[in-house]
Amino acid sequence: MFEFNATFLIAMFSFVVFILIMNSIFYQPILNIIRKREEYINSNYEDSKKFAQNANDLQNSRAAKLEQTQDKCRQEFKTVVDKVQSDAGEQIKEAKENSKKAIQAKKADLISEEESLKSSLKDSVVKDLASSIVSKLTGIDSKVDDIDCKSLVK
Repeated sequence: MFEFNATFLIAMFSFVVFILIMNSIFYQPILNIIRKREEYINSNYEDSKKFAQNANDLQNSRAAKLEQTQDKCRQEFKTVVDKVQSDAGEQIKEAKENSKKAIQAKKADLISEEESLKSSLKDSVVKDLASSIVSKLTGIDSKVDDIDCKSLVK
């Protein structure tokens, strides 16, 4: 069934030579290409990991800077609002004081005007009354202008 003869040895020898030739001509270049491709893929994979890490670091840095900027803007906004509110409060206080002063000045003016009107009215009433009394007593219509009303009316 199974014979060992020269044909078998030659077939085996030719098969080994064929394998060695195929290995040097075909398999070795293909294995080199596969090895280079794996190295290329691995290096690209490592580079992509580095780039992803760098992108993540940049994103974290950006988020931190954005948060710092927002905090700074909030603080500046709060400072400006506080300043404007205090300025507005001072202006309102100053306006109230000015209004009070103006009201008091107007009151004083009105009081002095009232006093002058009262005195002039008293003078005219006293003069009219004096003229009426003189005309009734004497029977002659005469006007009295020489009366010092201030000494009479107190």
